[in-house]
Amino acid sequence: MFNTYIFDLYGTLVDIRTDEESWELWSKMSLLYQYRGAIYKPQELREAFEQGVKTAIKRATDMDKELTNRKELDELSEQTKLEIQIEYVYQELFHNKGVEITIDECSQIAQFFRSVSTCYVKLYKGALELLQELKAKNKKVYLLSNAQAVFTRGELQLLGILPYFDGILLSSDVGYKKPDRRFYERLLDTYHIDPTTAIMIGNDYRADSLGGANVGLHTCYINSNLSPREDANMIANMKADFILESMDLVKVKSLVLR
Repeated sequence: MFNTYIFDLYGTLVDIRTDEESWELWSKMSLLYQYRGAIYKPQELREAFEQGVKTAIKRATDMDKELTNRKELDELSEQTKLEIQIEYVYQELFHNKGVEITIDECSQIAQFFRSVSTCYVKLYKGALELLQELKAKNKKVYLLSNAQAVFTRGELQLLGILPYFDGILLSSDVGYKKPDRRFYERLLDTYHIDPTTAIMIGNDYRADSLGGANVGLHTCYINSNLSPREDANMIANMKADFILESMDLVKVKSLVLR
């Protein structure tokens, strides 16, 4: 049916649970910062981190407005979703305490944060088999995910699915998130994808189904345990080529790969 398959990651192929609010996490992060000479109490560090993320997003938003002409801004306003690179937030927290540190070191600290905050990360049943069959049939397979590369690339390696993708585009690398059409267009342009023969498969109706359809892609929506809560109330009125009311990648395979 299709030549090209574009997947979302978390909630579509990968089931993950993280806890970024635990006292244990911020206690360990505080200790790590203190080892490097940046003295933060756990709660102080958490609040500084959250404010750092907000500041980085505002900075990105202001820059985007400066670089985008008025007409384009009006057209994009309702779907603009900007992304930051989280490792630079960790670096700024050191700088705020007068400590110099490289961005590579901050990438390692970000990975430490991810490993401590992750309760579990695993493939959904049938995910590996679906990817294997797509490759066996010489289909093109791409990943388009709202994700931090500093977290996600290691998890792709850990889960053993990195080799199955012909191309990977992560929001932190591009500066945009789904459903921003610029994120989709970057994927289509970079890999010369014909949207009429491609399908977007994901678990977020607005980001994956509406976002994909907005650039001419076919779409498959999966209501998984990680889908936005409002999706459950929208299923009856959803518009997608395929709609699954629960996670079932075996059924996805039967629907989109014939």
